[in-house]
Amino acid sequence: MDKTCNTLEQEIALMKKDIETLSENIKELNDKMDKLMIKLLDPDEGLVVRVNKNTSRLDERDKNLAGWMKDVRDFHYMKKWKSTVTRALWGIYATIIGYIVKLIFW
Repeated sequence: MDKTCNTLEQEIALMKKDIETLSENIKELNDKMDKLMIKLLDPDEGLVVRVNKNTSRLDERDKNLAGWMKDVRDFHYMKKWKSTVTRALWGIYATIIGYIVKLIFW
C-alpha cells in the first residue's frame, strides 16, 4: 500500500506541475493575444485603420479611372497621328529631293 500511495503522490505532483505549466502557457498566450489585438485595433497604426485608408484610396482611384482612361486613349490617338504625319513628311521629303535631283540632272 505504501508503494501505491507513493505512486499516487508522484502522479498528483506531476499533474500539479503540468497544470502550473499549462497556466503559464495560457498567461503567455493571453499576453500575445493582447499584443496582437493592440496591433490590429490601434486607432493610429492598426491594421483596421490601414485597411480603411487603403479602401478609401482605392475608391478615389476608381473615381478618377475614367479620366485616366480618356487620357490614355488620347495619348494613343496622338501617337497614331504622329506616326501618320511622320510618314507623310518622309513622302514629302522624298518628293522634294526627287524634284531637286530632276532639276539638277535633266
